[in-house]
Amino acid sequence: MTCDWPVDRSCLPALPAEDDPEYGSAAAARQAAENLAVQVLWGLSGRQFGICGYIVRPCLALTPDQHRRPGTPALTAYVVSWEGDHWENLPCGCSGMCRTAGPRAVHLPGPARDIIAVTVAGVILPDDQYVLEGDILHRVGRSWPRQNLSRPMGEPDTWSVEYLRGNPVPPGVDRLTGLLAKEFLAACGGGTCRLPRTVTSVTRQGISYQVFNPNDIYESGKTGLTEVDMWLAAVNPHRLLAAPAVL
Repeated sequence: MTCDWPVDRSCLPALPAEDDPEYGSAAAARQAAENLAVQVLWGLSGRQFGICGYIVRPCLALTPDQHRRPGTPALTAYVVSWEGDHWENLPCGCSGMCRTAGPRAVHLPGPARDIIAVTVAGVILPDDQYVLEGDILHRVGRSWPRQNLSRPMGEPDTWSVEYLRGNPVPPGVDRLTGLLAKEFLAACGGGTCRLPRTVTSVTRQGISYQVFNPNDIYESGKTGLTEVDMWLAAVNPHRLLAAPAVL
């Protein structure tokens, strides 16, 4: 699973020339800081932004009545989504029960953006053989095949949909991401940074010392950067871990 989250690098320190011996380590450190900034803002904003790539295996199921009447429409029961290191069962893309019935329509967990590829039995379908309308993927001219989850993708009776899903990152957040990455980079390098250093005084066996207390940051859901925290307060005022879902 890969996600698109823009980063404005104008505030980040310039990298050395590519032929400089320090270039590799500097580029790796900056990339790590950017990745961390993206993960933090994605999480603290309630995991509601970022367009990510997914691979799903839709499963079609028939009701008992449909089993008695061959040729009647199938309903999308669920999809199996590849999460980068494991498969996960997800409900249909619509809220509540799937309301669109038919062998030529499947619900994708949304918001669905663009279809990258639809693969049936190891063969990629041409773009003109399917149409995406909202979160519903329609097959043109024929039915979607059945799905055999006991077989790996590419074998007969297997098919998958690779597509982009999610909400675009709001304009201007690329700048905030760059600012946060800059502070992570400074912290990793031992320099001065604006990230909070919360400490707690502890006394044990007559010896007093101070330790870092990350719970203050976890509970507040804030980074300590005013401009970043103002945006987080606007888009996730109740500090939700994820967007609400209707089951």
